Amino acid sequence: MRHVDIERFGELQRKRNVRNVCILAHVDHGKTTLADYLVASNGLISQKMAGKLRYLDSRADEQERGITMKSSSVTLHYKSIREDTEILINLIDSPGHVDFSGEVSTAVRLCDGAVILVDVVEGVCPQTRICLKQAYMECLKPILVLSKIDRLFLEKQMKPHDAFIHLSQVLENVNAVYASIFASDVMAKEDVTSNNDYTSALENVDDSKLYFLPEAGNVIFCSALDGWGFSIMQFAVMYEKKLGVPRAELLKAMWGNYYYNAKTNSCLSGAQEKARKPMFVQFILENIWHIYETILVRKDREKMGVIAEKLGINLTARDLRSTDHRHQLKTLFSQWLPLSNIVLESIYKYVPAPYGMSSEKAERLMCSLNQDLKSYPAETQVLQEDFMKSDPESSNKIVFISKMCAVDPSQLPKDDRDKIVPTLDEIQRRREIVRQKIQDRQTMGQVVVAPTTEEDSNEISSEDLEECNEAFIAFGRVFSGTLRKGDKMYVLGPKHDPKTIDPSASELPNYVTEVTISSLFIFMGRELENIDEVCAGNIVGIGGLDNHIIQTATLSSNYFCPPFTDMELIATPILRVAVEPKVTQDMPKLIKGLKLLNQADPCVQVLVQETGEHVLLTLGEVHLDRCILDLENRFARIELNVSKPIVPFRETIVTKATVDMVNEAVVQKNDDIESQIVTITTANRKCSLDILALPLPGEIVEVLDKSTELLKIYSKNTSGGCLPEKTVKSMKDFREQLSKAFEAADCAHFPKTVVERLWSIGPRKCGANILLNLSDFRHNSFWEPLGALSNKSLDESSLDNSLVSGFQLATLSGPLCEEPLYGVCFILMNCKIENDDGAAESNFGPISGQLMSAMKEGCRRAFQKQPQRLVTPMYSCNIVVNAEVLGKLYAVIGRRNGRILSGDLTEGSDNFSVTAIIPVIESFNFAQEIRKQTSGLASPQLLFSHWEILDIDPFWVPSTEEEYLHFGEKADTENRAKTYMDSVRRRKGLPVEEKIVEHAEKQRTLGKNK
Repeated sequence: MRHVDIERFGELQRKRNVRNVCILAHVDHGKTTLADYLVASNGLISQKMAGKLRYLDSRADEQERGITMKSSSVTLHYKSIREDTEILINLIDSPGHVDFSGEVSTAVRLCDGAVILVDVVEGVCPQTRICLKQAYMECLKPILVLSKIDRLFLEKQMKPHDAFIHLSQVLENVNAVYASIFASDVMAKEDVTSNNDYTSALENVDDSKLYFLPEAGNVIFCSALDGWGFSIMQFAVMYEKKLGVPRAELLKAMWGNYYYNAKTNSCLSGAQEKARKPMFVQFILENIWHIYETILVRKDREKMGVIAEKLGINLTARDLRSTDHRHQLKTLFSQWLPLSNIVLESIYKYVPAPYGMSSEKAERLMCSLNQDLKSYPAETQVLQEDFMKSDPESSNKIVFISKMCAVDPSQLPKDDRDKIVPTLDEIQRRREIVRQKIQDRQTMGQVVVAPTTEEDSNEISSEDLEECNEAFIAFGRVFSGTLRKGDKMYVLGPKHDPKTIDPSASELPNYVTEVTISSLFIFMGRELENIDEVCAGNIVGIGGLDNHIIQTATLSSNYFCPPFTDMELIATPILRVAVEPKVTQDMPKLIKGLKLLNQADPCVQVLVQETGEHVLLTLGEVHLDRCILDLENRFARIELNVSKPIVPFRETIVTKATVDMVNEAVVQKNDDIESQIVTITTANRKCSLDILALPLPGEIVEVLDKSTELLKIYSKNTSGGCLPEKTVKSMKDFREQLSKAFEAADCAHFPKTVVERLWSIGPRKCGANILLNLSDFRHNSFWEPLGALSNKSLDESSLDNSLVSGFQLATLSGPLCEEPLYGVCFILMNCKIENDDGAAESNFGPISGQLMSAMKEGCRRAFQKQPQRLVTPMYSCNIVVNAEVLGKLYAVIGRRNGRILSGDLTEGSDNFSVTAIIPVIESFNFAQEIRKQTSGLASPQLLFSHWEILDIDPFWVPSTEEEYLHFGEKADTENRAKTYMDSVRRRKGLPVEEKIVEHAEKQRTLGKNK
C-alpha cells in the first residue's frame, strides 16, 4: 500500500522539493531490480517481491525476455533521515539493450541526474560507455552504482582483498571512459585558430569534480539481488565513535591505499607497500564476506543470530528457522544496509534541483547547431532566465514532450477516460463535423472525396470502437510555470522559428497550433494518477494531445519560445522490412496501425516507398520483433505478411588492383586519365560533357560523413539567403577540414584548388560524393549562398541547376543495383554548349532537361569505367564470454563473414571481452545461433558501426592461368558481392544475369515408368 497520498505529492511539488533522475546501464546490469527496491520503499510493491516482480516492466514481452524495452516513470516519496526533509523523486527506468537506445534518449532529456549501474564482473561494457556519454552531453549529474558485488564472492570465489583490487580497477576504467568523453568535448570546443601557443584547452579546464570518487559520495557499492548497498559515508559514521577517529579523516581513508594503526589510533597511507589490509577491506568487505560465508556457504543459523545481535538487528524466530538461506541473507542485509535508503539519499544529496539549471544546458535546449541565442528576438532571449530558474510562478509556461506513451484505457482514472478515448457520441459528433466540412467545400466548388454511400458514413460499427483501443499520454516535463487543466498552450512544431514571427499579425505563426490541456497525470509505474496542476521541474503526463503531436514537441504559452533541440539518437535505424496485410481489405487498418506505431515508438521510422510498399525501419531484430508484435496485437490488430529484412547497400569505385584473386601480381596496362574520361552529348547534339569518375580517399569520405547534419542545415539555409553566424563558422571549419583531408590524401589526380572548385555534394546535397568543375563553365560556388553570382543570366543559372540535378540523380542510384553512391568524385573536365535554336528545342525538349539527362548518364558511364564495388553496412558486436566457449564463438563469427577486432581477458576473471564486426546482411538470427552454440553463455549486442567496402568484384570471372587452377573454369566458388547484388536487384525487379536451366535433361524424367 502506498505510504503517501497524491495530495501530499502536490504539496511537495509546490515546495520545489523535487529530483528528476534516470537509471542507465548496460543490459542485464540490474537496473530494473534496483528500481524494484526503490518502488518497494514507497509501498507500491512488497519488499519480498522486489527484484522478482520487475514492476516497471509492464509489457508481457518484457517479462518473457527479461529485458526492459521502454522507459517507465514512477514518482517516489523520500524523507531524508539526516536532514528531516521530504522530497519527490521522479525516477525513470530506461532500457539497456541497444535496440531501444531511443528510449534512453527520451529519458535523459527530462532528467537532471543519472544513476549509472556497472556490473563489477562484466565491467565497463559498450552500452555503459554510451550511457556515460549521454549523461555528459545532457549535462546530468551522475551517481555510479557498482552492482552485483555478491558475484565476486559467490561466482568468482575472490578473497576480500582481491575483490578490493578488482573494484578499484573497475572504478578506474569508468573514470577513464568519462575522462575521455570530457577531453573529446573540450577539444572539440577549442578554437584552434585563436591559439598561437602550444597549450591545450584541457590545461585550463577544471576537472576536479568530474570523476567518481567513493570519498566524494557519488559511488555506491551494492548487490541489488540481495537488497543491500552502502557508501563510504555510512561506514565513516558507523566507525567514528568506535575508533575515535574524526569522520572527515575516516571518509578520506576508507577507500584507497590506507590502513588503520590500532596502536596510534590513526589512519596511515601505504597499505600496499607495508603489506597491510586496506581499511575498505578490513572494516567493510571482510564483514560482508563473513555474512555471506556464514549464511550461504556454511548455513550456520546460530552464528547468524549472533551476527544479527552484534549489528543491532531484530530477526524473528521464523526468519532464523527459514530453510531459504537467500531469504535469510536478504532479511539481514535489508535491515543493516538497506539499498533503497542509500540510493534515495544519494539522489537527494547529489542530484541538483530543477531550478538550478546551468546557462549552458539552457542554451543547449533552446539552440540547435545552426542557431545562436543572440540571433533570436528579445522576447525569446528573456526565456533563458525562465529555463534556468524553473519558476512555478512564471507566466511563461514551457513544457517539453519527449515521447507519446500508448496505454490501455483501463489504466486511466475513470474521470479521464472519456476525455482521451472517444465514446460513441464523440465519434458521431466528429463525423458530423467532417460531413459538414465536406458539404461546405462542395458548395464552394471544390473537389472532395466523400464516403461512397450515406450508410457508410452514418453507421458506427464495432470496428470503429476497436480503433480506439489505445490511449496516448504525452510524456514530458514542465520547465517553466505551472501547468493546469484547462490551460491553453501552443504546440510548436520543429520548423517553428521565432525570428519569422510578426507580432502585429492576428493569426498564429506557421507551424504553431493551439491546444487546451484536458488531463494531467502523475506516472506511478503501471498506473496513472490524476492531478489538477503540475509545477515547474516535474515529470508530467498530458492527455488529449495525440491529434497534435506525433513523437516529440514543445508546448508553450508564449509562441516566441523556440522548439527544443532534437534528441541525440545513439543508434541508427538500419534494419528494414516491408509489411502488408494478409487480407487486402485490411490495408486501411494497417495504415492506421503504422501511424499509431510511429507515434508510440521513438526509435522506429515508417516509410512509404515509390512502389507503394510500407516499410518499417528498426534498430535491430529485437526491436523489429516488438514492432511487428505491437502492430498485430495492439495498433492494427490484423495478420501481417512481413518480408525478409531489407538491408541497404552503397555503390562505390576503387583504384585498380595490383594483385589478382590468388595474390599474383597483375601486369598494369598504361591506362592514363584520358582513357577513363567519358564524353556524352545531349539529344540535340548541341552540348557535350567530358566527365571523369575517381574514388575519394577514406579521409575525405570520413569528413563528409561526419558533416552530414551540417550539410543538411546549410543546403536548407542557402536558399533563404542569410546564414546564421553559427552555421557560417561551422562551414568554415568544415572547409578547413576538407582542405586538410585532401592535402593528407596526396592525390595526384586532384588539382590543388580542389576545395575552391567544389560544385556540389550528393546525394540530396549532404552525402559522401562530390562534384568538381575543371571546365570553363561558370558555376555557383558551393561555398557561397545561392544567388551570389548575380551577374549570371537566367539561362546560365538554369543550366547550372540542370547539371547539378543530373549529378544528384546519378549519385542517388548507381548502376550495380540502383543503390546510392558512396565515396565517388565526379569531375566535369570539359563542357561545350552551343547556342540552341527554337526548332531543336521543340523536337528534343528544353535544353535544361537534356543537360540533366546527359549529366546523369555521363556520371553513370564514368562510374562504370572504374572497378566497381559494393559497400555494406557493418555491425560492431561486443560479447563477454567464458574461455570454454571462446572457440565456438569465433567459429560462428567466421561463418557470418565477420572479423575479430580484439579478444582481451577481463582482469580479475576468466571471461574474455570480444569485439568483432559483421555485415548487417549476415546478422539475422545471429544472437540465437550464438546462444545455441555457447549454451547460453554469450549474448551479443549489435550496434551499427560504419560502412565498409566489400573488396570483391561482383563481375569477376577467372582470367589468368593461376585463377583457373585455383577456382576452376566455371569459378563455382560463391561470389559474395554478386550474391548480395543479385538479391537486391531481384527484390527491386531488375534483371538478373543467371541461368534458369543449365542442362535440360536433368530437369525431366527421360525414362517412362511402366
